[in-house]
Amino acid sequence: MENVMFTVRMMAAMMKISIEELADKCEIERAHLKQVSAGNVKMTAYDLRQLSKITGIPADNIAID
Repeated sequence: MENVMFTVRMMAAMMKISIEELADKCEIERAHLKQVSAGNVKMTAYDLRQLSKITGIPADNIAID
């Protein structure tokens, strides 16, 4: 993947699941991931690592802000 950046919402849509379901799969609190998706809080290193592991999207291609 080149310079394509993926948001939390995009990753959930690609997997055909809700943000809440993505949070569950990634072992991230649902409310926290929804706040990250809304841009209200920053993504943690743990969030980034888990999202990359579960979605298969390289961490460099995940939008962190």
